[in-house]
Amino acid sequence: MKLAWMAEDIASARRATSFLVALLVGSMLVNLILAIFAVRLSGHERIVVVPPDIHKTFWVESDRVSSEYLEQMGYFLMQLTLNVTPQSVDHQAKLLLQYAAPASFGELRTALLAVAERLKRDGASTVFSAQDLVVDERALKVGVRGQLTTFISDRRVSEVSKAYAIELQYSGGRLFLKAFRETNPNDPLELQSKPIPAAAATGTQ
Repeated sequence: MKLAWMAEDIASARRATSFLVALLVGSMLVNLILAIFAVRLSGHERIVVVPPDIHKTFWVESDRVSSEYLEQMGYFLMQLTLNVTPQSVDHQAKLLLQYAAPASFGELRTALLAVAERLKRDGASTVFSAQDLVVDERALKVGVRGQLTTFISDRRVSEVSKAYAIELQYSGGRLFLKAFRETNPNDPLELQSKPIPAAAATGTQ
C-alpha cells in the first residue's frame, strides 16, 4: 500500500517537474525571440513630427521638401511663438523646443525663457494676426507679416506691424527650427538686407 502511494507520489513529482521544465524552456524561447527582435529593431526608430493641423497636401524627398510643408510648419511655429499668455507660454515654449535644431537649441531656449519671464512679469499676452506669408523653398525660410497685438490683463496696449523670418533645417526626414527672428516688414525673407543681429527670439514686446 505504502509502496503504491510512494510510486504515485514519485510519478506526480515527475509530472510536475516535466511541466516546470517545459515552462522554463518556453520562457527561454520567448525571451530569445524578444531579444532577437530588439536587436533587429535597434537603430531603426522612426520619429515623425508634423504640424497637428494639416490643411494642404505636401511632399518630402531625401534632400528637400515642398513649399506647402514649409508654409504649414512656419505658420504652426509662428502660432506657438507669438500667440501666448502668461499661463500658456511655458507649455508652448517646451513644445516649440521639440522642433529646435540641435545647434540652435541653447539659443532658442534662452530667448524663449527671456520672453516667458517678461510676459509673466508684465502680465502680458500677445496675439499675432498673419496677413501675408511667403516661402523660400530653396533656402528653407518662411517670412510672415501681420499685426502683433499686446494685451495687459484685458486692456490692449499696442498694435504694431511686424515681420518675422522663420529659418528651418531639413534633416533625417524632419524639419527643425534654426531661427525665429524679427525682420523688416518690407523684406520679411531678408532678400535685400542682412539679418538683424539678434538671438533667435520672438520679437514680442
